[in-house]
Amino acid sequence: MAIDGIGAMLSLGTPTASKGLGQTDKTDKTSDPADAAKARAEAAAARAKSELDEVREKGLYAWAQEKKFEALKAKIEKEMKAKNGLDDASLAAMSPEERSKVLTSLEAEIAKRIQEVMQETLTEEAKKAAKEGRPAQPMIIDIAV
Repeated sequence: MAIDGIGAMLSLGTPTASKGLGQTDKTDKTSDPADAAKARAEAAAARAKSELDEVREKGLYAWAQEKKFEALKAKIEKEMKAKNGLDDASLAAMSPEERSKVLTSLEAEIAKRIQEVMQETLTEEAKKAAKEGRPAQPMIIDIAV
């Protein structure tokens, strides 16, 4: 598949692509459905072009790994906030010093959890290699969420 096909694939997963005919985006200020559809299509095309440019710059594999890492980080952050009873409103209500302290603590915990996931993956691969009677090889860690 040509790299240009990735932009089309990426735009298929956007919220714009999942809307049915005749449905308008509540953020659109236009009253004409055709204008609203055109604006959504242009926005989707701009997002797809931006992602495609990013893929071209970084390479497909590096881009995909970065997206997986970001998803893992977001998942862990969401879990940690829920565990600590935090949300955006409660963070906004805190004093700047307190918010900074909480966010620093969250970042440290997220980094620790990501390290644990990576170490667990390496350990599992080493056990699998030993079971198969082969030496553990250097590997690229797939941190899929």
